[in-house]
Order: sequence, then structure tokens, then C-alpha cells
Amino acid sequence: MKLYNFFPTVFFIITFMGFSAFADDPDTVATIYLNHAVVISAQRYETKAFDRPESIATLSSAELTRISPMSMPDALAYVPGVWMQRTNHGGGSAFVRGLTGYQTLLMVDGIRMNNSTYRSGPNQYLNTIDPLMISNVEVLRGGGSVQYGSDAIGGTIHLLSVDPVFSNNGVHIGGSLYGKYWSSDMEQTGRARLDIGSQKFAFVGGITYKNLGDIRAGGNLGTLDPTGYDEYSMDFKGKYRLNNNHQLTAAYQRLKQNDVPLYHKIAPGDYQVYLFDPQQRDLAYLRLESFCDSKLFSEVRYTISHQNSLEVRKTQKTGSPILDEEKDEVNTLGANLEVVSRINEAWKVSSGMEFYHDNVSSSANSENTETGEGEQLRGLYPDGATYANFALYTLHNYDMENWSFSGGLRYNFIQLQLEDTTFGNTSITPDALVGNLGVIYKINENHHLTAAVNSTFRAPNINDVSSFGIADFRYEVPAYDLKPETSWNKEIGYKIKSSAFSGAIHVFHNKLNDLIANVPAQHNGLDSLDGYKVYKRENVNEAEIYGGEIELETRLARNLIGYGNIAYTHGQNISKDEPMRRIPPMNGKLGLRTTIHQRITIMGEWIFAADQKRLASGDISDDRIADGGTPGWNVFNVIGGYDHEYFTVNAGFQNIFDTEYRVHGSGIDGIGRSVWISLKVNINP
Repeated sequence: MKLYNFFPTVFFIITFMGFSAFADDPDTVATIYLNHAVVISAQRYETKAFDRPESIATLSSAELTRISPMSMPDALAYVPGVWMQRTNHGGGSAFVRGLTGYQTLLMVDGIRMNNSTYRSGPNQYLNTIDPLMISNVEVLRGGGSVQYGSDAIGGTIHLLSVDPVFSNNGVHIGGSLYGKYWSSDMEQTGRARLDIGSQKFAFVGGITYKNLGDIRAGGNLGTLDPTGYDEYSMDFKGKYRLNNNHQLTAAYQRLKQNDVPLYHKIAPGDYQVYLFDPQQRDLAYLRLESFCDSKLFSEVRYTISHQNSLEVRKTQKTGSPILDEEKDEVNTLGANLEVVSRINEAWKVSSGMEFYHDNVSSSANSENTETGEGEQLRGLYPDGATYANFALYTLHNYDMENWSFSGGLRYNFIQLQLEDTTFGNTSITPDALVGNLGVIYKINENHHLTAAVNSTFRAPNINDVSSFGIADFRYEVPAYDLKPETSWNKEIGYKIKSSAFSGAIHVFHNKLNDLIANVPAQHNGLDSLDGYKVYKRENVNEAEIYGGEIELETRLARNLIGYGNIAYTHGQNISKDEPMRRIPPMNGKLGLRTTIHQRITIMGEWIFAADQKRLASGDISDDRIADGGTPGWNVFNVIGGYDHEYFTVNAGFQNIFDTEYRVHGSGIDGIGRSVWISLKVNINP
């Protein structure tokens, strides 16, 4: 930590500990959360995170309520081992073990979010999830391909929506009203929620509206104009008990954002318009669950789903009358069958098959705003492109007295078909066979040694193969001869859990092969178009990433918890003999949390990041990254809340010392000194 931050740090910690001692409550015992979570991402059914060899970080419903996140990226910034890059206010991309974009898999309620047009670098897809509909967050660091398929090279982020609650005491109708305000008009949010519960039927649904204003950044940076946008979302989930052994779930989610600006393109003056308008996601699914007294078919789940992803990009250079508009829409049909078998008390198996099919609609037009004349162009992708993804998998877990073993296999087959009048038709059929193996040695019930190895893959998608247009700081042209990226991830760890102390440490090494990278190319004999250098994708890179994560949580006093985490990631592009792009710096958090009279919670946090001066050539040419690298920073926040039967109030004092900072690789600066407050009123609790 730099010297000029030392005194604010000491002042912050002493003040908070002094308050905690003054507010000591002998009737309250603060809760430790670390290593106590129940997760589903590791085996596709409920298991205890402490009893898994994988490295899994979580964010509980109580923690989500306390921090009242502005967006899903803001929520994930609280998850240990996740580095949250922000390209713009409406775009936040999670880095897990040094990888992001389509090398990190996003899931919602067991259904893949990643589709065949996901991009390689930071993207905005997490922003299309309303955090107010999410109950739990699970991050499976370092894998997930065996469980969930392509893209899980860095890890898997699994978002689980709120479940409706059955009632055994007649019909119960309730709900809540939620509102939040952030100073400088940075956020105005409102949500209405309805809950219905009976013995056979349960329902939860809500509508959210957000007006997100321009960011007021730290220090002397002032207001970042334009960064604000508006958003609305709706969601519902209903469950119906057909009988004691069968249950049907129907769910729908929709989120739409309007006029989302790309600040780092507009602020320098190069563009007068650079917007995502709209940015939209829809998901509907139907799930039938069966619970049987059978060893082979203990649990059976059938899920059919439909997702729609719509993205419209509008750009107009400063001083130019030409307004360009690109529209990409992906409709994804999914079907999953999962079977959980309990062979005996020690051996449990989860097996199944899944199928996803993408249909891509892509178009573009260019309009002269002065004359009104327009021209239809090829879209970013060939219109009508399809992408079919079929897989079979099996996951096994076997428990012994002092040992636990887990392992699995997945076979994936993909068919990509393009009918492109500009570049010609093509069909690509990559496949992959991946596996994992994990072991736990139980020193005793409170101490576990873990080891895991898994192979992962990412099949080339429609964005890789057929993209034609401006992306980031380059002009991309199609590449039809790509094969899957693969990796081998190895890790060892130690976990400890007790009533007063919990901790985990993991070190890992990930060897990546056949990475798809952009290389200089030509189009019609030209090496640049519209002022951008021409690139195409090739399997050219070999790389490695290694590092570690440490998480700790301990009871310092009866009602005072100390917690912290730190993550270090080192990425090297072996082929180019340079650092990998956008690798996060060492970063972490230290915090104190106190609970008073079981209703009041106050927590203070120091969030920090070291300098990142290890830059790839692509980082050096990226105008979002300062010359010489991104400086380190320290930010201090205080969050407090009061939980009552009929209402909950939470408030936060963000960036207390008004630090000027930027998360490495981001296109916007961090929020400055500010205050937010949220209120949730429970109706008929």
C-alpha cells in the first residue's frame, strides 16, 4: 500500500473497531458464512461446498440483500476471486482466473447463457440479469466444461433465481415494494414483487425499473458524461406439485436496456453516437422434476428452454452524417435431461444429455442523416447462421471415511452452418471429450486437503468464424479453419471450517492450447478498412495461467467478524513471449462486520488492487489502459442495514476518501464518494 493511503486505512479500521466495541451486544453471535454454503454447480445437485475438491465461491441471499447491488456486475465484484472489468456503465465482464468473455461460462438456473455470438473480450451480458431476482451466486473457479460444456475455461458463473415458497397453512398472498436511491442521481430503482403460496402451488414475480444516471467518478474526474441509461425487467416463477413425487416449474425472465452509451468511444470525441439500443435478454423455461424411491432414478429433471438475445449497436462518427446500425438477434432452443442416481450410501451419480440450437439473425444499414438515404449491408454475421450443440455427460462422487473421490466425462458435438453470400457457405463440426478428477483427504471433520484436475474446451462459435466488421480497435474478417481451444487446469487446496474460523487456500495452474487470437490479415488486398487494421482469427497461441486465492473469515469478538480475501493471477502468452491480455493485478478485500441485537448489521471494507504493469502488446495499444499500466488503488466503503419483520433498510457510504481509480482494462472510472439507501417494505409477511 502506498504511504499516502496508510493513515486513512488506520483511521478507518480503528474507528470501525471502536464502534463495534461500543455497540457490543452480549445476546448476539455474528454468523460466519465462508465454507458453510450448499451449492449445486459442482455436481448439478445440492452438495456442501466444504465437501467439494473444487474451488467454489458464493454470494448468499442475505449478502445480496445487504449490498443492494446496482447491477449484476456490481454484485459479482463482491465474490472472492472474481475481477470485474467495466467497459461501460452498462457492460461489466467477470474475469475468473484471468479469463473473461466467451472463455468464462455464464449460467442461469442451470441453463447456458453463452450463445454462439459471445465475444472474446469483455462484454455486457451480465448486465442483462436483474440482481433483484437472484437469490444465490456460485462461481466454480477453474472449470465447468465436464458439468456444463464449452466455454468454461476460466470457470463457471451460476446465477440462481429466487424460488417461490409453498404454504401448508392455506393460501398465503404477500409481496414487497423496493426502492433505492444513489446520490448524484446515479441510481433510482423501484421494484414490486408478488408472492403466492399454497400447498400445491407457489408463485413469485416482480417488475423492476431503473434510471441509472451518469457516474460521478472519484477525485477530480467529475461526472462521466454520457454513461447513464434506463432499464426495465420482469420475471416470474411458478411451481406446481403434481403429486408427492412430481413437480412442474415454469419461469420467464426479461430485461431491456435503452440508450446504453460506450463512454470510452464518445468521451475522446471520435464518436458523437455509440450506443447499445436496445440491449435485451429473454428466457423462458419449463422444468419437470421427479423424486423417486429408486437407486437409478432418484431424481429426474426434464427442462426445455427458449432464450432470445437482442443487441442493436448505433454508431456515428463526429462530424459525419452517416449513422450506422447493426442488429444481431439470437434465438436459442434448449432441452436438458438430468438423472441423479444413488447407487448406495457412498456412491452418487449425475448423468444426462443436453441440446442447444442457436438461430442467428444479423443485419446492418447505413443512413445519411442529412439526405435520408440509406443502404442495406451485410450484418456482423451471416443472416440465418445456425449453431447446434449436443452433449452426453456423467459425474460421479464416492465417499469413504477419510477420502472422497469425484470424476466425470463429457462428450460434446457441435455443428456450425453458415450461408454467406459475401464469403461463401461453410459447415464446421468440432467435437470434444473432456474429463475431471478430484479428491479430498479429510484430516478430520474441520480440515480438508483437496486436489483436482480437469480438462476444458471452447468450441469456435459464429462470432469467431464469421464476424465481419468493427470490434474493439480492429476490423474483423471471417476465418473458417478454426478448431476448439483446450486447457488442463490443476489445483490443490486446503479448507478449514469451525464455529469461530473458516478459511480456504487454493493454488492453480492452467495450461491453454490452440487459443484463438486475432492476427493481421487483408481484405480485398487492403490491410485496413474505415481507419481500422484488418484482423482474422487463427489457432496460434499457447499460454499458461497460474496463481492462487486465499479466503478467511474469523470471529474476533462475540458480535464482530473479520474477513478477507486476496487473489493473484499471472498469465503468460508462451507463443508470443509476452503477458496475456488484460490479466488482473493482485487484488483483494479486508473487512469487519458487526451484528447488533440480531437486526442491525454494519460492515466496513477496504478493497484494494496493486499496480498492473505487465502489459501485452494489445494492452499497450488499448486507450482504456494508461501508459505504463494501471495504477494500484485503495477504496473504503461502509454498509449498514436494519432488518425488521415488515421492512428492511440498507445504506452505503461508498469510496469514503473519494479515491480516483480505474479497474484495470475498464473504459470507465470508479464511482467517487457517494451515498446510497434502499428500502424494502414487506406486505403481509
